[in-house]
Amino acid sequence: MKRLNLAAALLAFGLWGCSAPSPIRPVSAEEAPKPAVKITLPGHALESAFQLAEEAKPEEKKRKKARNGDVEDVKRSYTELIKDPKKLEFTATDDLYRNIYFHARQSFVADVPEAQLTAGITKELDNFLTQAKVEHTNLKEALEAVKPVDAFNKAQALYGDKVDKSLLGYATMNGLLEGLKDNYSVLMTPAEWGKMDEQLNSRTFGGIGVYIELDREGGNQLTIFEPIEGTPAYNAGLLSGDKVLKIDGKTTAGVTLDVAQTMIRGEEGTPVVLTVERDKEVKDYTVVRGKIHTITVTQRMFPGNVGYIRLRAFGQDTGSEIAQAISKLKAAGAKGLILDLRNNGGGYIDASVDVVGEFAPNNSLVVYTIDRTGKRKEYRSHHEGGIGIPAVVMINEYSASASEITAGALRDHKLATVVGDHSFGKGSVQQLYNLDLTAQKSPKLKLTIARFYTPGGSVIDRQGIEPQVMVDMETRYVGKVDKDVQLQKAVELLGGSVK
Repeated sequence: MKRLNLAAALLAFGLWGCSAPSPIRPVSAEEAPKPAVKITLPGHALESAFQLAEEAKPEEKKRKKARNGDVEDVKRSYTELIKDPKKLEFTATDDLYRNIYFHARQSFVADVPEAQLTAGITKELDNFLTQAKVEHTNLKEALEAVKPVDAFNKAQALYGDKVDKSLLGYATMNGLLEGLKDNYSVLMTPAEWGKMDEQLNSRTFGGIGVYIELDREGGNQLTIFEPIEGTPAYNAGLLSGDKVLKIDGKTTAGVTLDVAQTMIRGEEGTPVVLTVERDKEVKDYTVVRGKIHTITVTQRMFPGNVGYIRLRAFGQDTGSEIAQAISKLKAAGAKGLILDLRNNGGGYIDASVDVVGEFAPNNSLVVYTIDRTGKRKEYRSHHEGGIGIPAVVMINEYSASASEITAGALRDHKLATVVGDHSFGKGSVQQLYNLDLTAQKSPKLKLTIARFYTPGGSVIDRQGIEPQVMVDMETRYVGKVDKDVQLQKAVELLGGSVK
């Protein structure tokens, strides 16, 4: 399965709260899907199990590789589910499968040949059955003999008595989506959806306040992508790029992000010991867990009256949080404003409209999308904005989706100067379908339904946003003021100083 190496990502959303058809019966080709939750992509996950990208290096060649979507072909691991199928938390049925097939055929941004879908199903079932140690020499021929819509029942007939039926069905569903050849169209298990909901909707939990990843260039070593300022991890001295070798004395070799998350999190006030390698030296850090609240906005003032706002994700409350932050900084005498979107993988699309709306006049075009039929849909600001002081927006190679919408709109309307590094290049819109309204825990289908464009018509997908002031810097220095040359440049442009 192809996965984006976008560091532990917060999925970018635009939420309208409707749902897809109930799968308690098969869906016919005549039925149209009801409106569902719209998303624009995953960014960073807080101590979460979302797969992280390998950290992009500053060389232009590697940045172009990421922008072109030329990502590593990574096989999905079913190891933990095969050991304990109950972890799937839902029953994979033919009705669920047909709902996925229906939405893929009716709403996916491009028309995909049936043979391509079959190839995707074959590839993923081969992966799953190999891991389950089930003989399947005739798999390819058997699937090519039926239409993709019937692949679920065919797989069940062939292998349903040799492996857990729901896991087999889950793999078939993943294969169908694999056939779309789109990194953003995926089936989310109830557990995966729960983590994403936690991050975007300001949930609170006991933890240390750190973003983690599996560094593919470093043998999938558990690595700290970024500690959040003001949290126990930050205060304990943990840094971006630290390799976590052990957690409470237990090795992290071969652990999944799910397992690492569980090991790190715990009751507030309890300690956790992280054995960390940094610059070839190994050291234990004892961190006392605290209450971690996923606030998306923080602010401060730099000397010279330069206001600074760090936006980590475009969450449910981001619009009001941004408005309050701007108001406080201006009241404190800010003569310039920095909006830092670095390492921000996205958020609710409505939130990006709200953020741009704080800078732009009412009814300003923020972004527009074009779907598979060529239909254009515009998203415009809905109140009179304008901060009245110069602004800079900061981006880097992990700024994606809603971050790119925001940076592109502020640039095109000449409301801010873009500083930093070339952004990720995620310019597609997903729609989220609740596949089973009758179940307490239901999987969600995230499906690409459109591409989006900046107000000036710039393509974001696989191209990204080019800064007007390019400043190369290692991602590990984001937020470390003495080494953060991108931040130093942004403050300098507004006449301030970081000293």
